Formats: sequence, C-alpha cells, structure tokens
Amino acid sequence: MTTSERVRPLLYVMIAGAILLAGAAFWLPRWWENRLYREAEAVAGVGSPILPGTLADARKKIDPGIKAEKVEAALGKASFAVRTEGTSVHDIWKYYFADGTLTVNLTDGYVARVGTQFGPPRIRKTRRP
Repeated sequence: MTTSERVRPLLYVMIAGAILLAGAAFWLPRWWENRLYREAEAVAGVGSPILPGTLADARKKIDPGIKAEKVEAALGKASFAVRTEGTSVHDIWKYYFADGTLTVNLTDGYVARVGTQFGPPRIRKTRRP
C-alpha cells in the first residue's frame, strides 16, 4: 500500500467532516434562535387554550380565601399561569373561556383576588410559520 492510497480515505473523511461542520455552522444558530423564541412565546401565553364552560359558572365556583388546590379541583388547570417567588409566593392564573377571562391572583397558595373580564379573550397567536 502506497502513501497515496493511505491518504485518499483520510482525505474523504476530512472533506465529509468539513461539510458537516459547515452545515452545523448554518443550522445550529437557527435552531437555537427558534428554541429561544418558542420559550419566549410560552412565557407570554401564546396559544393558551380556551376552556369549556362559561365565565359566570366558573366565577360561582371560587371565592377569595380558598386554597389553590380547591381552585384547581373546581376549574381545572389554568390556561396560562405566572409565578413569582420572594418573601411570599404570588401566582396569577388566567382561565380563558369563550365568553370571557377569569383572572385568579393567589398569595401563598390562597386566592387573594378574582377578576372577570367579559367578552371574547384576546389570546396571542404565534407569528412563526
């Protein structure tokens, strides 16, 4: 086996590796940017589901002062939820119904305020194709 015969497979491997690196250099940043965009959309509540039922029926089921577990048992999982933690824990749960939006503010696991907004909810849609 001559040196040129030994170099030829190594050359093919190096060319294939260079092509893979070039492809990764173009694909990886785009993938990473799309991943961050999807995470940002999730934080903003894009595409939150509209729950079955009516806002008035849901509002009758909860009152300030009850525990978060009872709210979740009565209404189900929120369409959109945000949580902050500090000296106390604050949650905002939004329930989207066809006829309005129910906003539940919780402090340390108990309902502090309940807000209603009648009218079709304005839920952001994704701008991604």
